[in-house]
Amino acid sequence: MSWQIASVSWGLLQRQSYSFFRLSRVSVATVFRRSFLGLVALGYAFLMMVVFEPKAVWSQPPESSVRTSSDLEVLVLDQYSQPVEGARIGFSASFGDSSYESPSWIYLPDPASQESFPRQTRTGKRGTATLSRGMEILRDFRISLVARHEGRQLSGIVNFPRNVNEKVTIILHPECRVFGKLACQELAEHGIELERNSLSVSLDGRLCVEHYSLAPDFEIFLPPGEYSMTAIGANDGTLVAKRSFSISDGVAELKLYPMELSLKGSKKLLGQPAPDFADVIAWKGTGPKSLKDLRGKVVLLDFWGYWCHACIVKIPRLIELDNRYREHGLQILGLHIDAGKTITSISEYDEFAESLKDGILEGKNITYPVALIAEKPTPFRGNSMKDATCRMASDYGVINYPTMILIDRDGNVAGEFRDTPEGYAKLEALLGMPERKKQLDR
Repeated sequence: MSWQIASVSWGLLQRQSYSFFRLSRVSVATVFRRSFLGLVALGYAFLMMVVFEPKAVWSQPPESSVRTSSDLEVLVLDQYSQPVEGARIGFSASFGDSSYESPSWIYLPDPASQESFPRQTRTGKRGTATLSRGMEILRDFRISLVARHEGRQLSGIVNFPRNVNEKVTIILHPECRVFGKLACQELAEHGIELERNSLSVSLDGRLCVEHYSLAPDFEIFLPPGEYSMTAIGANDGTLVAKRSFSISDGVAELKLYPMELSLKGSKKLLGQPAPDFADVIAWKGTGPKSLKDLRGKVVLLDFWGYWCHACIVKIPRLIELDNRYREHGLQILGLHIDAGKTITSISEYDEFAESLKDGILEGKNITYPVALIAEKPTPFRGNSMKDATCRMASDYGVINYPTMILIDRDGNVAGEFRDTPEGYAKLEALLGMPERKKQLDR
């Protein structure tokens, strides 16, 4: 019907347009009137097409629903194979009083652009949802896909191979409330409570759940399975502890006994004599034989390695610190920890340092002495989950790189140094600098 109306209207418009050129026989007013009637008829025909044949006009999906090759389509079912509507899906769930939302979902940033992926999505009536750029996350990160329906107390965690296709299925099971607390006897002896605690849970070696809290207690929700858990507390002041546990089908609650943490050496040794050098292969530059040779100076030990990008990025800042504070009594010492017997001689180090000079150092040389230290896995004291990279790292409790330790003029450990306003205030106080000289641009 609508197509017939359109055909008639189009013929009418053609005839009226033809009449326009026959000005010798028809008045201008008549041509205008007839042409106008033709346009009205054509508009009416289009309206009839919309009303009687809407599919021809509105069948194109909106632009926002167009999927890309990197998106991941997920189907969420319960244990009876029925679709679950309203389940939240993301890569790693986060709980705790300092999380974004309990539970929220953590999406790792793109390493190249540092742009964050969308935080979460929900399933529709058919139990399906699309994770934007989900294929990229599975390919680039060892992380689990997590789904949870809080109202029905169902959750599911799945690890997929890196070459997973664009459609995956997650089965939700009745979840278990896992709870417990972290403890640190060494802190308790000084009347200090654990603060800024973090806990992570992995399934088959992939991160699936995290917990952040300002208190030592934790509460997380997990489906049945075999898990490993790591924890660190006291604002990064403890070593990392590890524990394994399992959840059986039908278990609604699981209370874990307190997870005991051990203080880092840099915390435990505060105010105590600093451990001396160990396993030094050679010095680039004039290095001391012992820390005792540096009494009267404030010493900054920089634990780093060629294999650590974050360490290398800090070197220009350390050169600036050296130039700014050397005259006030600061002595920076780089402690380069080898890995895999790659840099074990001055010549090998020189070749690497030259590449830094041509790159991130922009033609500058490292101005402070650097000790080449042999890799020598050494257990941390206490119950740490892993060994230190060398004996000095074990003595000072270094678990992250770079780590910078301050030693006061009397040779005692003054704690860790961070590139923050608080860190500079601490450094300048140790140097005894008057307020008017605190001019470093931060």
